[in-house]
Amino acid sequence: MYLALRVRKEKAEKLRRKVIRLKVIDKSRRIIVNQGYVEIPVLKKVELEDAEIIEQASPVFAKPRFNFDYVKEKLSDLLSKEELKKFRGGWELIGDILIVNLPDLQKDKKREVGKRLKSLFPKVKTVVSRKAIRDEFRKPEVEIIYGSETITVHKENYCFFKIDVSKLMFCAGNIEERRRMAFISNRNEVVIDMFAGIGQFTIPLAKHSKPKKVIAIEKNPVAFGYLKENIALNELDNVNAILGDCRKVTPERIADRVIMGYFFTPERFLAKAINAIKKHGVIHYHDLAKKDEIEAKEKKLKEVKEIKEIEHRIVKSYAPRVYHVVFDLKVER
Repeated sequence: MYLALRVRKEKAEKLRRKVIRLKVIDKSRRIIVNQGYVEIPVLKKVELEDAEIIEQASPVFAKPRFNFDYVKEKLSDLLSKEELKKFRGGWELIGDILIVNLPDLQKDKKREVGKRLKSLFPKVKTVVSRKAIRDEFRKPEVEIIYGSETITVHKENYCFFKIDVSKLMFCAGNIEERRRMAFISNRNEVVIDMFAGIGQFTIPLAKHSKPKKVIAIEKNPVAFGYLKENIALNELDNVNAILGDCRKVTPERIADRVIMGYFFTPERFLAKAINAIKKHGVIHYHDLAKKDEIEAKEKKLKEVKEIKEIEHRIVKSYAPRVYHVVFDLKVER
């Protein structure tokens, strides 16, 4: 659901400035003009004078300044055709750090590529090449090819996330799911985030939905340290951070909503999530699946007696023919 404020053109600029002051403008979509009216994209429902809240049928999304093919073209004098073929996966911009997936190159050539990428992204201070993701904490293996600093502050939907990209993962591709989750709760709810990481779901939900309490659980001590920093950085007083394994420290029967944002064999943690719910509530269950497997996974979840209703959506492509899927599970005891 993509919300926008619809207003006559002559009143649009005044409204745009007000929406920016209220910090509800959706920067991932463009402002569009339609038959004498202007549609200003917003993150949540707001009632403002002279404006009508609508659902956009055809939102126009903001586009990056250039695409990955353009970047590869600008590197064509540095890399051979074979090397360019192996340069895959696009890029991620986390704060002022650019993350790419370079093929194996000689050290001098990597430095030249780093300098060229820096020239294409002037605001970038560091360029790193990600080689692999290791261990249960998904620690990235990265190589700095320009600059030196790997700690940055990433800004998204009026939230701030401090992170060290050499030690922790932050997936920029999940922005739409984080935006959705930011406004899914309300002031009466208690929410448990069983795999909180640095706060990628906890922070926007606590900041924008303002629930009674968010209990954020994280097992990785490094991620937990940044989670605590990010709670302070965003000036939140409704988040209780807990260091530990969610299978051991998740409280029981107190939550209206549970976030299970870990998609590697999530079924191992489902019983604990169900036990955390009060008499009824919602679990956001993340998983990986091929498209022809989604129906079977949904059917398997329906076999759990406490799960009464299921809706699902595809978040993004994760690997060839494999998708990151979220199942919203309505639970009743």
